Amino acid sequence: MTRGRPRKTDPDAALESITKVFWEQGYEGASLGDLTRASGMAKPGLYAAFGDKEAMFAKALTHYYCDTGASLMADLVDSPDPLRDVLRRFFVSVVEMARDPDCPSGCFVVNSLVESGSMPRGLVALSRDFDRRRREAFRKRFRAARDAGELPPDADADALADFFASQVLALAVMVRADTEFDTVMRTIDVALSVLPGRPAPDRPD
Repeated sequence: MTRGRPRKTDPDAALESITKVFWEQGYEGASLGDLTRASGMAKPGLYAAFGDKEAMFAKALTHYYCDTGASLMADLVDSPDPLRDVLRRFFVSVVEMARDPDCPSGCFVVNSLVESGSMPRGLVALSRDFDRRRREAFRKRFRAARDAGELPPDADADALADFFASQVLALAVMVRADTEFDTVMRTIDVALSVLPGRPAPDRPD
């Protein structure tokens, strides 16, 4: 029995390369030639492994979210540290990642949301779903902080969560626009100043 030729390209490495192309160039900007060159696979093999361009982008965005975003989301939701410290660490991580020369172009999810007007509906829905998951992680953390007494009992945890989740988009766009680092860090400080303080303890009579 004659065996087929083994694949010369590791699919995981190819997906990593494809992800970087889409991350840097976007859905519209990335050509099939770019994707084949980056992956090291011929077009038929690329299609066989990952599907058409839309399917490739969906796999790349999912890979990015699960690989890059999972640890940030886990720390945001589960860290025992104070809320303010967790938020600052989260935002600083977003900024550092966006400034990292090994990261092609800021936050891939943010980029896909910005590009959504020129993407197929399925990819727009996927991008919005990942953004929704991030917002839900913020809501979970803020509700827990309110229940634990880190926030006043009447604090609107969901509104605060939506505000801080939106700062992720703002910071990613600022870094992508080459805003000065000190300005970006001051933006984090101002955002954190929105956090309401704990209720003052009752004074004895």
